[in-house]
Amino acid sequence: MATSAAWAIVGVNSMVGENLVALLDEHSFGYSELALFETAEDAGGRLLIAGESRRVEPLEKADFSRYAVVIFATEAAVSAEWAPRAVAAGCWVIDTSEQWQDDTQVPMLVADVNAASVLAGLPRGLLVSPDSQVVQAALVLQPLLGKGLRAATISTYQSLSTQGRSALEAMALQTGKLLNGQPVEGGSFEKQAAFNLLPRIGAAQDDGSSAAEARLVSGLRRVLPLTEVPLSVTAVLVPVFYGSGHSLQLELEQPVDRKALASLLRKGPAIKILDKPAAGGFPTPVTEAAGDEHLWVGRIRQDSIDPKRVSLWSVADNLRVGVARNTLQVAELLIKDYL
Repeated sequence: MATSAAWAIVGVNSMVGENLVALLDEHSFGYSELALFETAEDAGGRLLIAGESRRVEPLEKADFSRYAVVIFATEAAVSAEWAPRAVAAGCWVIDTSEQWQDDTQVPMLVADVNAASVLAGLPRGLLVSPDSQVVQAALVLQPLLGKGLRAATISTYQSLSTQGRSALEAMALQTGKLLNGQPVEGGSFEKQAAFNLLPRIGAAQDDGSSAAEARLVSGLRRVLPLTEVPLSVTAVLVPVFYGSGHSLQLELEQPVDRKALASLLRKGPAIKILDKPAAGGFPTPVTEAAGDEHLWVGRIRQDSIDPKRVSLWSVADNLRVGVARNTLQVAELLIKDYL
């Protein structure tokens, strides 16, 4: 069991990479050495982490044999080329890109949910930090499994940052044009994104679902024991820059009233409850979630006809909580228990 080890982060200039760096700067983590890498065209700058200025080195010069844990916060193509090299060098590799999100042969980990059980006896190799929507939903559902989850209907309201930096820039451009009375086209979106709701994220599947909806269902089944539980998902892209909101309708095997449900949820790591009848007594992506490390839950209700059916609302910073925090937690777990 180690207390510290050498880490490397590839892709520190990406949105996920920026959030990884921010968390490393704000908290103490178990690394004895920390190396930062970017592809050649983006390398060469310096970042201040925990009071120490660190140079961003070219990925092409990386010697992965020096590191116990390597985190990839890159585009899928970069991960596809370089992550296997880090694995071959004997590293634990945690990938946050889309490259292996749908590959069921690669272990998918949510640190507070399934990491310990999956890692037991697993040799060093490639691991996937799930899509942010999987992490957010799994953290809410996990404390409720003891009540017997029979079915779940989840509607996600995803900010533009879930689609990458180019999507943020495109919406900002559309917003500016519309506010100045200029017409806009969909551009990189199927339809206008600014001041609009897009009820399909990603390509349509054969069954009518979207790629985002299929990924959330698949991811939840990989990290939670929900193989036989009906899961229905609707994913909507909303004109918000950061943060995701989830509306969940759950059917349980046992009746659970509002207070008991809130008590169960409070046991979940990182969950905070904001559920008050007073004005503003509910969480939103902008006012509570953006830039915060907690997953906020509110609007907790028990069905008036069927006491086994409950509804709730959750919000989280998709980059900070959904990806960066989870990835660093997995890295710390690897150092602590699996080196």
